[in-house]
Amino acid sequence: MKNKYTDFNKLNRLLVACFEAEKLYYNAADDAQTTELKRFLNFMAVERNRMANAISTELSSRDIEPLKFDSEKGHQDRTWEEIKEALEHFNSEIIIKQCIARDLNNIKRYDELIHNHQLPEMTLGILYKQKQQLEWYIKQAEEHKVNPKMKGPATRDEALHGTPPEKEKKTSHENDLGRIINLKAM
Repeated sequence: MKNKYTDFNKLNRLLVACFEAEKLYYNAADDAQTTELKRFLNFMAVERNRMANAISTELSSRDIEPLKFDSEKGHQDRTWEEIKEALEHFNSEIIIKQCIARDLNNIKRYDELIHNHQLPEMTLGILYKQKQQLEWYIKQAEEHKVNPKMKGPATRDEALHGTPPEKEKKTSHENDLGRIINLKAM
């Protein structure tokens, strides 16, 4: 299989790049100082992990060993001075720009693999879908860069497809109708 599809090596490198993007988002979320930004960056890290796992599964299904990547998350080797520095001088705009730059670099990798047409159609379909998701996520990150206190999506489906129109138009009374209220025993 390796000889037939030479781009599988590039796909394996894309897998490592996806894990690196996940780590970048995860670490940015660790440093973020607002709950909204933490949630957004954690969501983005999880999505990068899903993309990496889909690529890894595709490689494994083709009897190709996915590259092992030590995606240790968190800042394990930081001193207290580095932690203090990160917290005191945290700039959400710079952090999000770094994350976007990583995603743009990954999109170039996706484009190269998609346009070469050297991979099976099923694999190309997965890559095309992931590339579209990344482009949409970049738009979301740009919005967070402008307004870091912006609320993130409530669900993964909402993140992928936007807020459904019926959810936007409901009044507060309509929103409370289906809500379950916990009652405490007396």
